[in-house]
Amino acid sequence: MTNETTKPGAELGQSPAPKNKRRTYTKNRTNTNYQKAEPAKVTEEAPKETQPPKEGQTAAPPKKRTYRKPYSQNRTQPALKQNNNIKVTEPAIVVSEELEEEKPKKRGQKAQRKTPVRIIPLGGLNEIGKNMTCYECGQDMFIVDCGLAFPSSDMFGVDLVIPDFSYIEKNFENLRGIVLTHGHEDHIGALPFFLKKFNVPLYGTALTLGLVEGKLKEHGLLGKVTLNVIKPRQTIKMGCMAVEFIRVNHSIPDAVAFAIHTPAGIIIQTGDFKVDYSPIAGEVIDIPRFAQLGNRGVL
Repeated sequence: MTNETTKPGAELGQSPAPKNKRRTYTKNRTNTNYQKAEPAKVTEEAPKETQPPKEGQTAAPPKKRTYRKPYSQNRTQPALKQNNNIKVTEPAIVVSEELEEEKPKKRGQKAQRKTPVRIIPLGGLNEIGKNMTCYECGQDMFIVDCGLAFPSSDMFGVDLVIPDFSYIEKNFENLRGIVLTHGHEDHIGALPFFLKKFNVPLYGTALTLGLVEGKLKEHGLLGKVTLNVIKPRQTIKMGCMAVEFIRVNHSIPDAVAFAIHTPAGIIIQTGDFKVDYSPIAGEVIDIPRFAQLGNRGVL
């Protein structure tokens, strides 16, 4: 005998009524009333064929694409006004690598005596200003910079201080010229007073010689002195010596250092410089060239 219990509302032989289920909602419910949009069909248009020009008509020239250069390439130094008094020496005399490198000595070969080089500072040593250095080898001589200094507080009635030119006066016949590192007063300020006594050619960069030109005009020497523009990595001959211009950075653009190639070896004179990887004008200091000269060996 079995006990069967039936739920209210359910008769024998019928399935029980379903329970009242709780409705649940999901965030990603979709509405079946809306139809999904099909992706638009993309048709590639065939390139238009260029029709040949009719008789009497000329074909239109093809359009040229213009590309804008990066900002770094658009930055150029302001060009100086053209002046017939400034002579651009291009190309300059370049010293060959064979002459610069020393050949290995053979066994039993006697070492040849090299021609000595004299470096004579005429100003700028242990002082600020009056930068002037004389290089002498054999019967050849040239000068690096010719600047002035400002008087100290105990120099009453003195406006400017310039180097002593007496040694140059005694050996003027051997002087080949003056090379300039940059255009600051302590490196070019004494040039008008020097050039009134000794008329020699000047070698420097474009901006440096542009500043020198203003001084020559002030002293009535414009057109009487030869100004030669030299670019970095160019070399000029000074008798048995050669002066190579190397780009450096300074608080004034167009500054250079010198690699002086002499029979005794290579001498580096940097002038005033700093290592600046983002100069306002001009390019970065030429460190690779200094490295090449250092590997070769300098005095």
